Amino acid sequence: MTAQRFARAAVMVEPRQDLVLREYPVPHAPPGGAVVRVTCCTICRSDLHTWRGLRPAPTPIILGHEIVGTIAELGPGLARDVRDQPLAVGDRVTWTLHSACGKCRYCVEFRLPMKCRSLRKYGHDSCQAPPHLRGGLAEYCQIDAGTSLLKLPPGLPDFAAAPANCAAATAAAAWEAAELKSGDSVLIQGAGALGCYAAALAAHAGCRRVVVVDVNARRLQFIRRFGATDCIDASNAAVDAVAAIKELTEGLGVDAALEVAGDPAIIETGLLSLRTGGRYIELGCSFPGARATIDMSIVLWKLLTVRGVHNYDVRHLITAVDALHEAQDRFPLGDVVGASFGLEEVNAALRAAHEGTAMRVAVIP
Repeated sequence: MTAQRFARAAVMVEPRQDLVLREYPVPHAPPGGAVVRVTCCTICRSDLHTWRGLRPAPTPIILGHEIVGTIAELGPGLARDVRDQPLAVGDRVTWTLHSACGKCRYCVEFRLPMKCRSLRKYGHDSCQAPPHLRGGLAEYCQIDAGTSLLKLPPGLPDFAAAPANCAAATAAAAWEAAELKSGDSVLIQGAGALGCYAAALAAHAGCRRVVVVDVNARRLQFIRRFGATDCIDASNAAVDAVAAIKELTEGLGVDAALEVAGDPAIIETGLLSLRTGGRYIELGCSFPGARATIDMSIVLWKLLTVRGVHNYDVRHLITAVDALHEAQDRFPLGDVVGASFGLEEVNAALRAAHEGTAMRVAVIP
């Protein structure tokens, strides 16, 4: 009889408290699923929102959903990834941050599997009951049936690949919603990690101008390395961001804009920066209470399209991974992760991520 394996995990027992290390039995891979040995998990802003108590979450919980790992066990019925590539133990993979049933109206009729009636999200569910290990801040993670696994290109390092299954894939979903095309001028409100990926994807798609607005001069300098053509420091009260954007776009305004700063107060500025017929995509304010006061005549008179993007479909993950692989020589993708910690240092990692000195902080179990 094979001895039961155990794995360490960093568990949030209560918001705003240090995580504690606990051990859980490593489950066997379920039918249609897998067990993955985690090699890297980066800390997303939504992880911080949960840890800080800004959004409700069941406890105890293992946070973390930006994950890369190697397959430790494949369950019955899972033999190929979403590209129909064969899967084997030892393969390096990432996966969608959610599992979906593939049968409900959201999955089939509405084509919104990220809103499946039976949705489960990694790093968002309680670890109280088996299989326990469903978050990235652990040595192993169980992958459920209905999750799309994707083999990673061998030349794409963990630090570049881990944020793909949240930040980069969400940016890909946003640009699809914005109907981004070569030659467009775009505005990105926020120069954090999500903004960096949004800028890189826009530049990779051939956008003419990639304008970024932020209040952090250091981040604005950093995002220039990811394809930003113009940066506006909104911390200077004398700067009129809308006027500056209009000047950069021959008085018209940008074709599309993304709000990725998570600040509802800047939404109206984004709307005013669009040309007539422009597209505004909101994806940063993913927390309760993100209320904004907007003059709706701007939307009406300028014939604007406003869309929300929350999570993504598997095609966006594929787009993100492909773009990162193709553009890794053009952009310093590995530099998005500015610090890394071991699992036993997870609380230092969370504090570093909260301080924001690094775009992303990695935990290496």
